[in-house]
Amino acid sequence: MTGTIEIDRSRAKATAREAFEQYGISRQDADVTADMLVTAQARGKQSHGLIRLPRYVRGIEHGNVDQDGNIEIVRDAGAAATIDGGARLGPAVAVEALGEATARADQDGVGLVGVHNSTHLGALGYYTDRVRRDGYICLAMTNTEPAMPPYGGVEPVLGTNPLALGLPTDPPFNLDMSTAAIARGSLEEAAERGEQIPEGVALDEDGEPTTDPKAALEGTILPFGGPKGSGLAIAIEVLAGGLVGAAMGEDVTGTYHTEDPCTKGDLFVVVDPTAVGGEGTTARIETFLEQLTQRQSAADSEIRLPGASSLRNERIKTIHVDEGLWTEILALAG
Repeated sequence: MTGTIEIDRSRAKATAREAFEQYGISRQDADVTADMLVTAQARGKQSHGLIRLPRYVRGIEHGNVDQDGNIEIVRDAGAAATIDGGARLGPAVAVEALGEATARADQDGVGLVGVHNSTHLGALGYYTDRVRRDGYICLAMTNTEPAMPPYGGVEPVLGTNPLALGLPTDPPFNLDMSTAAIARGSLEEAAERGEQIPEGVALDEDGEPTTDPKAALEGTILPFGGPKGSGLAIAIEVLAGGLVGAAMGEDVTGTYHTEDPCTKGDLFVVVDPTAVGGEGTTARIETFLEQLTQRQSAADSEIRLPGASSLRNERIKTIHVDEGLWTEILALAG
């Protein structure tokens, strides 16, 4: 395991962008993907930060990213639409889809856009935060290649299937969660650092409990909350996969093993709060959230809204990156 080094965020983003450009990615796609990775790193979500960059490059090298792919609407039904991502980098496709969903929300009060034929899009909260800052409610979900069993099983059939929800409020609310007891990216990070994982979150390939992240990556992660996490993961599998024309369950590939074609899907919902609740809706929600945070907290604790810590961390000007990983990124950037 190597140590970490401190790097200026602007330098990290520029270097990440250059790495993607070295592999034929357009400046626009490279910029949004680099921004997503560095923002995730700054927010403390290292499992979806720069550690993902070499894996994204591997997907490009294996021909699973079309640098010049065409992002197009293949189904249009007023407030709802389905987009074919043209096998472009996932963050670029996601930003395009959110723009489309927002335009429909402006027109109809709500916009729902499904995506297939795209690649791993990274930290979902990055996208809901972008939209909530513009005054909208945003719900996002995606399915991933199999990593955990349904409740009561031992074979990985479901993805860790995250979802995120952003509210246009002050104080900010930006929920970003996996349906698994631990994110696959966190296993990668622990394996990279030679650390153990908590008990009760994963099984090895023989179906036995393990605290070894490498054994967990070869085995299966468990759903959070037993049947609750399992049920939610199944729902996302259907909504972000089957509903949008993407794969589900064991047919999902390419989100972790990027040498394989990516077959997952995404679903984005953008809502204009005034279209549903009228003028003053956001202010009423803000009052409620403010009251929540002012309630009595447990000893040595504080009441925090989802995303509060991550958004506070984002203000930092420098990020900490594993030294070996940064050396690899520099090499990819040429």
